[in-house]
Amino acid sequence: MDFILVKPIFLELGISNHGKEELGGKTIQGCLIFDNRHKVIQYPSLWLSKVTEVENLSYSTAETYARNMTYFLAFLDQEEDLKELTFDEKLLHVTKHKLIKWINSLKQKGLDKGTIRNRETAIKAFYHFMSDGELLAKLIERSPFPSKWLSSKPDQKTVVGASVNDLITLIQFSPYERERAMLQFMFDSGLRVSEVERVTFGDIKDAITFTRSLVGKRNDDETFHPSYAPLKVQGSKGRENSIKERITLVSRPTLERLALYHSSPLYKKYQMKYSDKGECPAFLNSDGNVLKKAAIQKLIQRLNKKAIKNKAQIQHLYPHKFRHGSALMTLQDENLGNDFLERLVNVKKTLGHVFISTSERYTDMPHDVIDALNPENDQVKTTIEQMQRVYDETRLKIKLRDKK
Repeated sequence: MDFILVKPIFLELGISNHGKEELGGKTIQGCLIFDNRHKVIQYPSLWLSKVTEVENLSYSTAETYARNMTYFLAFLDQEEDLKELTFDEKLLHVTKHKLIKWINSLKQKGLDKGTIRNRETAIKAFYHFMSDGELLAKLIERSPFPSKWLSSKPDQKTVVGASVNDLITLIQFSPYERERAMLQFMFDSGLRVSEVERVTFGDIKDAITFTRSLVGKRNDDETFHPSYAPLKVQGSKGRENSIKERITLVSRPTLERLALYHSSPLYKKYQMKYSDKGECPAFLNSDGNVLKKAAIQKLIQRLNKKAIKNKAQIQHLYPHKFRHGSALMTLQDENLGNDFLERLVNVKKTLGHVFISTSERYTDMPHDVIDALNPENDQVKTTIEQMQRVYDETRLKIKLRDKK
């Protein structure tokens, strides 16, 4: 089973302007699903085209819906009682009994509960579309799905974040300071990998100015500069794929590291391309272009494989584990809240969670992490101390002749 997302598309079922188009844009206006003879399967294509048009789905979400539909169609194709029907006809003949058989087949394949629930969600949405008459005249009288879920409730997975030791080990396998500084920033700020590419030189400069210009006083009247600075984030996961602005915190050691990188001849050379230097991306690749989400993901994967191959003490890492690690680090930092609940609310705000229940996942942590949160444990380090250690142990000097 094949599927293809196209931009743009006429919605008269499968008629696109010149067929398959380049997918450079982020807005998907339609979707076609083909059978093995390259014939458009009408109802799923109409469903996906309508919901992407109305709900403005992201490419990744539309792709997930389409993949889940093709998996379901592949199951129906193996059903003997439906053999003589077209795919569209097969979909119209699905019963609750057939759905239960499908769910059981997914369990027999050893798929985890979360994956099965994800697939059921997509197919349930399809039959809701076919039967509710909201976006289109009813194509079936009633959905074959019952009101309750057929699949088991997914297990609540324990949050496992990258540790500072993981971060240091990973960084040491990169020969470039620009990559090392970016990885420290990701961990410190807790940004989603898709948000990192939207951080600009101006954003970092504003945060650095905050730490250098504002001076406070301690009880003994000793003056000091703030250890943390607010950083404006053009956040992902806003309504209908919009950018949702929020504020996160970044520690002074990380900002000072970025200041050194941004003052290097290597960065300044590429920054010259921008008439407004503040709009220059904070993180550039070896060609002087913005470091994109896919490149960051591949970088972490490559460094992680290299570390494991060299028998380094490191867990399997991916970008979101940096975000989890940042949250757990915040929960340990008494500078960022007087008690655990206050720090949990801080996590919600800085990570951009809509609901506190999302942040509450971090309360279900391994015992060694919970022990670390005990105020009597003198091993607990603040974020500023942790990031200073990363800075001290991993920083490389960018030389005049460096090209990467």
